[in-house]
Amino acid sequence: METVKFCSINLKQLKVADLYSLSKSTIDYALPVKESIGDLPKAALAQLETDNAAMGAQLNKTSKSAFTKALAEKDKERDQRFAEIKHTITTACISLDNAKKVAGENMKLFFDPYWKTDKTALNTETALFAEMIAKLNASDSLKQQAVTIGITAMLAGLEESNIEFDTIYKTRNAQEAANDAPSASSLKPATIKSYEQFCMAVEQTINLVSTETLLNLFNQMDELRSKYARLVAKTSNGNDAPEEPVTK
Repeated sequence: METVKFCSINLKQLKVADLYSLSKSTIDYALPVKESIGDLPKAALAQLETDNAAMGAQLNKTSKSAFTKALAEKDKERDQRFAEIKHTITTACISLDNAKKVAGENMKLFFDPYWKTDKTALNTETALFAEMIAKLNASDSLKQQAVTIGITAMLAGLEESNIEFDTIYKTRNAQEAANDAPSASSLKPATIKSYEQFCMAVEQTINLVSTETLLNLFNQMDELRSKYARLVAKTSNGNDAPEEPVTK
C-alpha cells in the first residue's frame, strides 16, 4: 500500500505569529472531523489546541500595545481593497459578457490559494499579498484578464497599501528593537512539538487505516504546510520578529 507523507517544513524558522497561524488553521480544519480521525490524532489535536492557545494568548498580550493606530488603519485599508477585488472577481464569474466571465473564472482560480489571506497573521498577510501580486505581474495572461474584469487599478492600490503597511510595521519594530524579544517565543517549542506530534499521528493513522475523511484532512494540512514552507524559504534566518497581533 502506498504511504503518504507531509511535505517538509522547518518549523523552527517560522516566526511565532506564523507558527500560530499555521497551527490555528490546522486546528480549524481538524476540529469538525475530530471524532472521525482516530484516538491518537484526536489526543494529539487536543494537545496542539492547548499549546497553541497559550502561545497565541501571550503573543496577543505582549503585542497589544504595539499595534498602533497607523498599522490598524493601513491594515483595514488593504483588507478593504482586497475585499473589493474579490467582489469584482466573483461578479465577473457570473457576468453575461462571456469574455468577462471567462476572465473572472481564470482569476478566481489564481486567487483561490490567497482568498483568505486577509484572515492570516499580519506578517503572513504582507508576505502572501506580495507573493500574489508578484506572480500576477509576471504573467501577461493574468494581467490581461485583470484588465478585462477591471481590477488593474485595484491591484495597484492593494500593492501600494501592502508596501506602506510593511514600511510602517518595520519602522515600528526598529524603534522597539530594544524590546524585541517576544515573550511568546518561550512557548514556541511546545507548540512545535505538539504540531509535529499531530502531523505524525495523522500520517501514521492514515497509512494504517485510510479513510476519505483522513485523506481530505491530510490534503488540507499538506497544502497549509506548503504555503508556510514558502515563507520559511524567503526568510534569511530563523529569528522571530517582534510580536504582532495574531487575530484580526
